[in-house]
Amino acid sequence: MSLRVSTKATPAMPLILRAAALATPLLLAGCGASEGIGANFMPSKLISGTMSGPKEMDPAVYASTPVCPEAVVRDGTEFMPVYEPGKTGNPDAVRFQASVQRVARDCENAVGGGITVRVGVAGRVLAGKTGATGTMTVPVRVAVTAGDKVLYSKLTTTQVTVQAPDYSALFSIVDDGINLSVAESQVATIYVGLDGKGDVGAPRRKKLVTK
Repeated sequence: MSLRVSTKATPAMPLILRAAALATPLLLAGCGASEGIGANFMPSKLISGTMSGPKEMDPAVYASTPVCPEAVVRDGTEFMPVYEPGKTGNPDAVRFQASVQRVARDCENAVGGGITVRVGVAGRVLAGKTGATGTMTVPVRVAVTAGDKVLYSKLTTTQVTVQAPDYSALFSIVDDGINLSVAESQVATIYVGLDGKGDVGAPRRKKLVTK
């Protein structure tokens, strides 16, 4: 069943009825509106001009307001394999595989202005195909950048022991040494990742010293 509203005026139609007929489509269009403009879309507000758009933030207020930077895992540093000595790059010779699984940051206003930032990184180390057990050193780097400028960078290592029957172990680090000015905090990004060069978990060969 459809509702047809006629707005055609006849000599016998009173003025108030014609106004009601014109208003009916507007009332029907407003029924059930739950998204977009929604309840704020009222003819009275449009007529009175009380409907306002977003207000711009005072530049002076923004310039003095610190921002807690976003913390993300840098692409390409989410995983780090550790190979058997002398077999780097061989997928069948992976002893351990470390991965970053969670990143969090917390900011507090610093005395005298700016903010201090604490970054937490958590992950897991799994044994490779050979089911290796033992201790692995996990290197985690936290860096803060603003464009091409490095504002902070620190490498923290932690050791985990992989044992049977789980053949996996958890790791976590907290870096609480980041201090940023208000201006730096507004443009900074925090990057975290596994920063291992070569076989970090394998023993290093001693260099021969010749006299």
